[in-house]
Amino acid sequence: MILNSKTLGIVIPVILILGIGSSMLLGLWNTDSSKQPSKLSDSELDAYDPQSISGSYTIDEISSFYEIPVSVIYEAFGIDESFDSADFQAKNLGSIYVPMEIEIGTESIQAFVALYNNLPYVLVDVYLPQSAIDLILIHNLDLSADRLAYIVTHTLSVVLLDPSEVVFGEEETSTGFEVSGPTTIQEVIDAGLSKSEFESIVGYSITYTNQTVKDFCIDKGLSFGEIKVLLQDAVNQ
Repeated sequence: MILNSKTLGIVIPVILILGIGSSMLLGLWNTDSSKQPSKLSDSELDAYDPQSISGSYTIDEISSFYEIPVSVIYEAFGIDESFDSADFQAKNLGSIYVPMEIEIGTESIQAFVALYNNLPYVLVDVYLPQSAIDLILIHNLDLSADRLAYIVTHTLSVVLLDPSEVVFGEEETSTGFEVSGPTTIQEVIDAGLSKSEFESIVGYSITYTNQTVKDFCIDKGLSFGEIKVLLQDAVNQ
């Protein structure tokens, strides 16, 4: 059968509409552009990588991706129920505590998720509140001896601010750029720091800029917590 141009003009849109409709019903047509953490391996059945959690992730997103109830995350870090889990971001965590020398922030949430779900994660200079440790010990009975030894020496007693006194945004940087666990050396350079300036701060030359700053520090025996602050200050200048 030969279709003329007028007939094709009617048939083609109908086919497209039916095709998209079928794809949506089958879950193949996805218009959701929201962020999604990377998997620990190529397997779709594998868990998401805790290190993918960035400061912009909300508690709802973390709960959904890593299958930890919102109530558990709130209890672990002492987050008041008055804060909306759909709006509360990982980078806001440090704002709910009385200021202290050691930071409880995005990386603390990464570590909690990893330890709670027994997922791979390199523990370096990361501290957790006692309440988070208690929940981990109750939920995860398969912690290795090394991880048990680590959390014993990396537990903090935190003092919560009254929710009415909490002001979010103090962790925001002047550039909008935040150095965190998943941040690569190249991303720091793209944020405005030259290669030589980076090398001056860390005290070593760099060869591969696609490596994360955290992994670089681990390889060189550096404190990621200290280097992160130095790099952030340099980028903000």
